Order: sequence, then C-alpha cells, then structure tokens
Amino acid sequence: MLTQLLQDLRYGLRTLLARPGFALAAMLTLALGIGANTAVFSVIDALLLKPLPYPASAELVDINNTYPRNDLPLAGDSIPDYLDRRAQAPALADAALYHSQSYNLSVDGAPQRLNGVLATPSLFSTLQVPAALGRSLRDEDATAGNDHVAVIGYAMWQNLFAGDRGVIGRDVVLNGASYRIVGVMPQGFFFPDRNAQLWAPFTFTDEQKSDKQRGWEFSNMLGRLKPGATIAQLDAQMDAIVKHNEERLAVTPEGAGWKQFVERSGFTGVARSLRDAWVGDLRPTLWLLQALVACVLLIACANVANLMLTRLSARQKELSVRVALGAGQSRIARQLLVESVLLALCGGVFGIALAYGGVSAIRALGLGGMSGSFELAIDAPVLAFSLALSVATGLLFGLFPLFTLRGAQPFATLKEGGRGNSSGPAARRVRNALVVLQTAMAVALLGVAGLLIRSFVHVQQQSPGFDSSHVLSATVDLPKTRYTDAASRAQFYQRVLADTRALPGVESVGLASSMPFTGNNGMSSYAIDGRDPHAGPMPHGYIQTVDEDFFRTLKIPLLQGRAFSTADSATAPRVAIIDELLARKYFPNESALGKRISNDYSNTDPSKTKWMTIVGVVGTVKRERLSEQTIKETIYTYYQQDPDATMTLALRSNLEPAALVAPLREALLRIDAQQPVFDVKTMDERIALSLDDRRTPMLLLMLFAAVALALCAVGIYGVLAFAVALRTSEIGVRLSLGASRSDILKLVLRDGGRLTALGLGLGLVAAVGFALALRTQLYGVGVLDPLTLGVVLGLIAATAFFACWLPARRAARVSPIVALRYE
Repeated sequence: MLTQLLQDLRYGLRTLLARPGFALAAMLTLALGIGANTAVFSVIDALLLKPLPYPASAELVDINNTYPRNDLPLAGDSIPDYLDRRAQAPALADAALYHSQSYNLSVDGAPQRLNGVLATPSLFSTLQVPAALGRSLRDEDATAGNDHVAVIGYAMWQNLFAGDRGVIGRDVVLNGASYRIVGVMPQGFFFPDRNAQLWAPFTFTDEQKSDKQRGWEFSNMLGRLKPGATIAQLDAQMDAIVKHNEERLAVTPEGAGWKQFVERSGFTGVARSLRDAWVGDLRPTLWLLQALVACVLLIACANVANLMLTRLSARQKELSVRVALGAGQSRIARQLLVESVLLALCGGVFGIALAYGGVSAIRALGLGGMSGSFELAIDAPVLAFSLALSVATGLLFGLFPLFTLRGAQPFATLKEGGRGNSSGPAARRVRNALVVLQTAMAVALLGVAGLLIRSFVHVQQQSPGFDSSHVLSATVDLPKTRYTDAASRAQFYQRVLADTRALPGVESVGLASSMPFTGNNGMSSYAIDGRDPHAGPMPHGYIQTVDEDFFRTLKIPLLQGRAFSTADSATAPRVAIIDELLARKYFPNESALGKRISNDYSNTDPSKTKWMTIVGVVGTVKRERLSEQTIKETIYTYYQQDPDATMTLALRSNLEPAALVAPLREALLRIDAQQPVFDVKTMDERIALSLDDRRTPMLLLMLFAAVALALCAVGIYGVLAFAVALRTSEIGVRLSLGASRSDILKLVLRDGGRLTALGLGLGLVAAVGFALALRTQLYGVGVLDPLTLGVVLGLIAATAFFACWLPARRAARVSPIVALRYE
C-alpha cells in the first residue's frame, strides 16, 4: 500500500510539472483561499481558543459591580465589596483587587511616565505566576510604611536596567518617593494588559475598608474559581452577600439608606470569564468573519475543481489506457486524489506566506481591544490548521472529478478516432453547479461587505457633538505625593492653561478630566433637588470636570445659560453645567437653569448634601463611539472647585496639531521638570481609533469580496470557454444551417445567464443570512437594504455578463468550415 502511494506521489508530481501553467494557476488560486482562512484563524486562535498565559486560565474570572436598573451593566469594584467576596464567596479560591496607576520616573533629567498597577499582593497568587527574579509582592507589603516596594516587568528590567540581576534591592524614585525593587516578572508576563510595566502594593486604610466606602468603585477585581465551581455559583453567592449586608446594615441610618439604594439600582456583583472580559463583543464578529472567509475558499475550490475537470477531459484517453492495462477504478480515483492533495499542499505553502502578510495587516489595523492582551502569530496550532485545511481542500475539489468518472466507458473512449475529447453530462452538471456555487458565494461576500461599507459611511457621517478638527489632546497625571491637595492641583492647571494659551498658533485651550473618545469616563449616581431620591432608581450619568474654555475649544454649543468663568472659584458657590440629554430627561417642560443637582448626596443626612446650581445647558456629546446611541447624560463641574489629579488638555490651533507637541512638552517642563505629558493624540485620531472594530472587519471583507468577485469571473469564463470548445462542431452545424452569428452569441449568453441568475438568487438568500448574524455591526442601514443589495447584484451580473460575453464572441466568430472539421 505504501509503495503504491509513493508511486502515486511521484507520478502526480511528474504530471503537475509537465503542465506548470495549470499547476501554478491552481496553486495561486488555492493560496488566496487558504492564506485568508489561515490569517483569520490566527486571530480566532489567539482571542478565543488559545489558553490565556496563566496556569489553569479557564478558572480566572473578572468580577464587577452591576446596576441593571441604572442602565449600568458593568461597574468597578469597591474595597469593601472585594473584602466581602474574597472572604465569603466559597466559589473563589483566590482573588485580587487592582487599578491602574501612573508613575513619573526621572531618567537623565527627563521625566518618563511608567504604566503601573496598584494591586493587592494576592494578584500574583491568583494568577499563579511567580517572579522570575527576586520575589513577588507579599501581604506585609500592603501595610502602611512597608508599601514602597515594586515588582517590575521583564521589558522594563531590560530597557531601563540592561538586565542587571543586581537590580533587586535597588531604589528608584517614583512620583517623588523612593521605591525598592523586590522582583522581576518573567518574560512574556503581563496583566492587566501589555502596557503595564510595574506593580506596587495596594494598601487599604481603615476608612477604605469601612462600609462608608461602598459605592467608591475605582478598582477592578480578579478572581480564581475553585476546581468544579462555576460562574453561576459565584454570581449566586455574591447576591447572597448583598442580601446579608442589607440585613446587617439595616439597623443603622447609613445602612437603611444603602439598602434603599440597592433596591432602587438592583446592585449586585456579576462575574464573567477573564477571556470574555478581554474579548468583549468581538466573539460573534470573529466567527462570522471566519465563515465569510470560508466562502472565499469554497470559491477557490470550485475554480480549481473546474480546472481539474477541464484537465480530466484532456486526460480521458490516458486514463482509459491505464484501465485497459489493468488499473482499477479505485486506483485511478486514488491517483486523482493524490494529485489534488499534492496541489492543495503546494497551494497551502503559498497560502501560509500570504497569511504572514495578512496577520501583519490585521495587527496594524487593530481589531477592538485585541492589542492590549493578545498577541497574533502564525504558530504551531495555526500551521496545523493550515495543513489540515490544505488536505481537506485537496480532498474537496478532488472529489468532483471522481463524480464524472462514474459510468464512464474507457474502451469506447479508446475507439474514438478524433483529436478532441468529449465531456459527458455528469461533468457538465458538476461544472454548472460549481459556477452557481461560486456566484452565490460571491454575492454573499459582496452583499455583507457592501452593508458594512454603507454602515461605516453612515457612522463616519455622525457628529460626535463637537468639532474634532485641529485639536490636539494630551494627558497629565499629577502624583499625590507632590500635589497633595485640591489647591495645589488647581494652581498647577492654572499655570498650564496660561502658558499653553500663549503658544504660537494656539487659538484656545480647554481642560477636562475625561476627554471624549479616550475611554476614561467617570460616572456616578446623582440627586436632583426637589425630586424624591427614593422614587425609583437614582439618576446616573457621566461626571466631567472642565475649565471655562473647554466648550469653546471643542465647539460644544452652549444652548442655555452661561459657561464657567474664573469667578467660579473654589470659594464661590458650587455650580454645574448639564447637557441637553439631562435637561430633556428631568426638566422637559421647564428651564433647568437655577435648579440644583448633586453627585455627593447623603442618604442619611440630606443637610450634608453638596448641591450645585445649574448655570448652563450644552449640547450632548458622544463619548465612546460614533455609532453609540447616547443614553447617559453628562454633568460638568468646574475644575477650580473640583480639580482631578488626572486631566487632559485640548489645544485648538490654526497649525497642524503635530507642530504643537514639542512646544507643549517644553511648556510643561518649564512648569514642573518632573511632570511628563502622555497619550498625545489629535481628537481625529481618537475618533478613528474608536472605529477600529468596525473598520477592520469591513476592510478584510472588502478584500475577500474583491478576491471572490475575481475568482467568480474567472470561473464563469472558464466553464463557458470550455463548453464553447466542446460545442465547436455543433456551432459549425448551426451556422451551416443558416443560424446567424447573433444567434450563436445569444445561445452562449443564455447558458451563462441561467447559471448566473440561479447563483444570484441563492447568493441573495445567503447574504441576508450573513447580514442577520452581523446586524449588531450595522448602523443606519437595514439587513435588506435595497440600494446595497441592488448594487451588488448589478455588479456581479455585469461581471458575469462580461465573463460570458468573451467566449460567446469567440463562438460567434468561428468559421463554419473550421467548425465542421473540428472533432
């Protein structure tokens, strides 16, 4: 058996080398399909299939607070909630609390920002990853006076300390304070994303651990399930913890108010796998993308199958001779399958080369949050997938020629004396079916791509609620060790605003705690004076601290009242500006000006509530995506009355924004030589980045659809050209009997038109099915969009007509004398 297989391989290789043009065309066609599938599968493997880089990663869960009645499905975690869950949830084997922390490090006199993480020491035991050098954090590190230690990442160790093993025990100055390096994490370790460079202990004060801190949700929680425990069990246990706390605190005035808040908001805890937290909403999009790119491979297989059928027709006498010499049907079938698989494997090699380029393109384009936690690569599992796909592809298109051999009469073929070769009805039916399949798949791909293109255009045409052109944004994070109170922070920002407004080319400068499209959006419940806080869920919205020129810089329209002014100082009465959405929600038939609002409401003692008077109403802006339907209102506070440690500058200029980067850095260094500026981007860039999860699938599908259209045209042309060649004698007879050349032209076009029409109909059904699965990605366009589907059908019909017209024209030009002598 093995000997015969080796013989088949050698013979198949000689056969392919004897016709290099056919072999190259088939291999390149298959390479397109296999390469595209391999590239997309590498994304699916990295995001959905490959274990996360932690031991028993399936046990890791992301835990959030949730307020379903406030339209807030996922919120952060407070310290008391974390302590309760870690101690009282039996489903948890371990847990950790963490949040991002910016550190300023001075190197050679130039400030450098480091992305850090404040984490409970249990983070490393929860992840089950020890330090590669030194040690990880210990429980005693998270106590006051012992918390100035740090574990650094492998890349930071190499880049800043040249891989010096003596770094353990060395002191570095971070945010103006001395920290001792106690450990280096192994190469490849990251958490919560690949930007993290160091980890320091998260120290809790007694005040932070008290019930008064419930609702202060500025951190994230990671948990590890016990073996056999499930997320559903953990969710039920967190519900029970909330109920227990309600009963425990109900006897106190503070607890009674908290209980009312829980009932109004539906507050509880919710867990999801760490993979789901990182992948987000990309899972259905990725699987659908894989299904669509499989259509490209099917079209490629159909094309190669047609090539094989054409070649088989030319080899009928050769195969008949082999049968006459004693070769059985199974031996012939095996030989043809070996040739097909060999051809597919060669195409797979080319396809892997194309996949490397495809992965690089996908990595450059970005796809949602993948760059933060996942690394795309053509590794062993992806190569194994490509190998299996190549073999399966070879078997798939190799089976079609075998169907045409059933019922064949080899000895009758040997008796034929002509030079030509006939093609039986079975072969014609298979060719026609393949053309229909190609056309249908091309319609499906082009239809979905067209819907995504129209949807993307609609999204781009949406206004974010402000003018993003010629606006540069940059973030500053003030360390609390040097800017210890609100007054020092406000004074720093005053100097920054004054100096940056004086830069050449700057028209205006604004300041905001959470700039739109940065992903940093603080939210809070709030109260409205005169509205019963116990009547249903409390209002919930974005809280943003801005300066007096923020609205003018971003050109957010002022609809009523006034903007902030320097007269709204820290000692002046507290004021607020609300957006149009909030005004419509809660002041529909009256002016909101003069009304009072508070995001610091006391349930137990209303006299302690810090009210703000509404002095203005501005337009509503979008914060995360252009496609979002804004359902969360925004309250703006004045930075002099409530300055944050982290603020973002917005500079509107009549120059190119890039020209302001260097002057901006220099201005900040003059104010504070230890203060770096980071996350420097134009607002146009931020909006463009928010469209990545739409842009990348759209561009990939556009590419796949173009390939599918080209392969479809080639397939239709090839089938009709071969059919014309087989019918040359018949055409000669028709011409001799008086048929005109236009009659011959119509005859061939009619044959191609029937196949195309059937393919268009089936493809339209498939396109609608795919569009239904992708409807969450559509914006401003329906699944049955007549314009898009009409254009797609017209484009493919025109392409098919051209592919039919070429062989039809050739048939119409055949000389009757030559045709009658053709055998």
